[in-house]
Amino acid sequence: MNLKIRFLLLIIGTFIIPNALIMLTVWLSFGSIENLKATHEQLARYYQLYELIDNEVDPNEFATFVKDLPPEMNARILDGDSQKRNEIFTDFIARNKNGNIPKVTLEALTVTYKNGNGSVLIINRPLIDKYSIFRNKPLPFIFTFILYSVITLLSLILIRSINISLKRIEEATRKVAEGDFEFELKTKGNDSIASLARSFDIMRRKVKDEYDRRARFFMSVSHDLKTPLTSISGYADAVLAGYAEDKETLNKYMEIIRSKTNLLSSRISQLIHFVKLETRDWKETFEPVMFRTFLRDLLESFKLEASLYKHTFEYELDIPYDIKVIMDRELVVRSFENLLHNAYRYSYPDSVVTFTAVRKGEGILLSVVNRGEGIERDDLFRIFEPFYRGLKGRNDEGFGLGLANVAAVIKSHGWEISAVSELKKETTFTIIVPIV
Repeated sequence: MNLKIRFLLLIIGTFIIPNALIMLTVWLSFGSIENLKATHEQLARYYQLYELIDNEVDPNEFATFVKDLPPEMNARILDGDSQKRNEIFTDFIARNKNGNIPKVTLEALTVTYKNGNGSVLIINRPLIDKYSIFRNKPLPFIFTFILYSVITLLSLILIRSINISLKRIEEATRKVAEGDFEFELKTKGNDSIASLARSFDIMRRKVKDEYDRRARFFMSVSHDLKTPLTSISGYADAVLAGYAEDKETLNKYMEIIRSKTNLLSSRISQLIHFVKLETRDWKETFEPVMFRTFLRDLLESFKLEASLYKHTFEYELDIPYDIKVIMDRELVVRSFENLLHNAYRYSYPDSVVTFTAVRKGEGILLSVVNRGEGIERDDLFRIFEPFYRGLKGRNDEGFGLGLANVAAVIKSHGWEISAVSELKKETTFTIIVPIV
């Protein structure tokens, strides 16, 4: 049930229905607000009458007071008139036998005048009228009690339902705060609280994945830094122990030490660069760049490098010369270098690597295509994850941060990157650059 509906029902149950019941009870008892006012007036005059006859009264003033009483009270002064008294009782008996006329109850009040005389006042008791169906019966009280009980029960059920849902979210929040992610916050329904619970569970899974990623990070860093350090330490110990007896062996050991040192330095640089991108600990020096000219100058340099990898590099730029793109030139250059070097590294020998740039709608579509073994389907969805190196033949270099850095730079510019691959055929990396 939707949370808004729950609160609406709660408001209806605690405010609207009780007021409606009060109005219904009034209508069933008095017929209308006017009858309620009339009955209230009868009661008021009835109590005034009692206060008046508690003392001796002036006959004329009392006659005037009686004359002004409400017609429903049907007040009559006997003054010892037996004929009138007989008529009153005869009429009273006849009225109570007639089922079509509301029954009345007579009340005889003794009145003492100041002149020493007295009389008897006959009145119809108030609170009896033709509209009342609940008068002097317990039904309205039972009816009201039952309805109020149902309303209270409904309100308690709604409040309990909301409270249980919020307690489950509170308990889940406490577990996450304590570092416990091994649970599932199950929800039912489509209301706002259920949506909040599902969003919280998604957040829990993402935080858990982040913790797992950090654990893999420390394991990967420890392994990848330890390997070259072990080699450096081993060859240094060999030199100190005198195993390099001739200059040729010494030079060989020193060359290995230098190579491993360069590898270690490269990996540390990759790590620092990645941490800066992840934490945004870098200054975004965005500037408008003539994009076609930028791509042409960059790709010409890659065309010269292709021969070093025994590949052919071709590019095609089908975009206007006047298009400007707001970007950090240095970061974008490093990203494209990473993509193209990967394309060279994992292509078949003597194959062609292509780069295309075309205008598409309100953006520019960039594509890097290489022919090689390709990327497994299960690995394709994770290639932009930091420290992920599940692809065969790619475990021998770096931390697995290259494509993660590329994705971080691309996303920091508000661009999009994706990849598709056909095994034994070709792999395509696509970047969409919006034109603002």
